[in-house]
Amino acid sequence: MKSIRSSSLLKVLVLALGVLGASVSSAHAQTATGKFTLTHETRWGGVVLTPGDYTFSLESPSLPAPIMVGKAGTPAVAVVLTQAVSSERLTDTSSLILSHDERGESFVSGLYLGNLGLSLHYAAPKAPTPAETAKLGPIADSQAGR
Repeated sequence: MKSIRSSSLLKVLVLALGVLGASVSSAHAQTATGKFTLTHETRWGGVVLTPGDYTFSLESPSLPAPIMVGKAGTPAVAVVLTQAVSSERLTDTSSLILSHDERGESFVSGLYLGNLGLSLHYAAPKAPTPAETAKLGPIADSQAGR
């Protein structure tokens, strides 16, 4: 009798965890879309965005959490991958956070989606490394067939 009761309890526990897991995954399956305007050239991941009006969409907040970005009036769409996703609710409104690197260039460092309670974080662009050259010594003439 004791094993039947513990088996039933285990089934109820597994069922409850399954329902909880399904509700959590459906909450994270939400999508987001929005619009923003840039007044100056800005990097977002590996993409350079020129001034103008843009739309964005997020299909899934799970990593790599790709953001689709398109400029109004053009068919081109860029995909930007998120570096980190957190569920911190910084504000109830959504906002695109711009920062500046050591060269003074603007880049997107964050996208806060207040309606979803998500914060998407982006890395600063890497500074270009200066090219190195090596001085070569004299090159000997080579003639084939001699």
